[in-house]
Amino acid sequence: MTRTPLDTFLSDQTLATARTAAADPSTIPVAVTAANGQQCTWCDCTDGPDSPHNQRGYVCGGCPATAKYVVSTFSGPDLRYDFPACDRHHTDILASIAQVVGGVR
Repeated sequence: MTRTPLDTFLSDQTLATARTAAADPSTIPVAVTAANGQQCTWCDCTDGPDSPHNQRGYVCGGCPATAKYVVSTFSGPDLRYDFPACDRHHTDILASIAQVVGGVR
């Protein structure tokens, strides 16, 4: 999926607003914008002691789906983390960010 000019404009506006909000150290803004052909970055591997990530030399390929969204979170106005996400995983990424920021386990 390629972004349209309108998608790009709206994404730029959303990211600018989130970057401005990130100047407040008590805020961790998150923006969800349109993807531009990236692959989803979410991992479908199992957690726990039997996870393939615990095996030496394992390289996770992530989700093979094409991203529909880019979930961006800011840690200050100059530090942004982008997570391309498919339709199935974008809420998982949002929940994971909320868990990390909120300290919930």
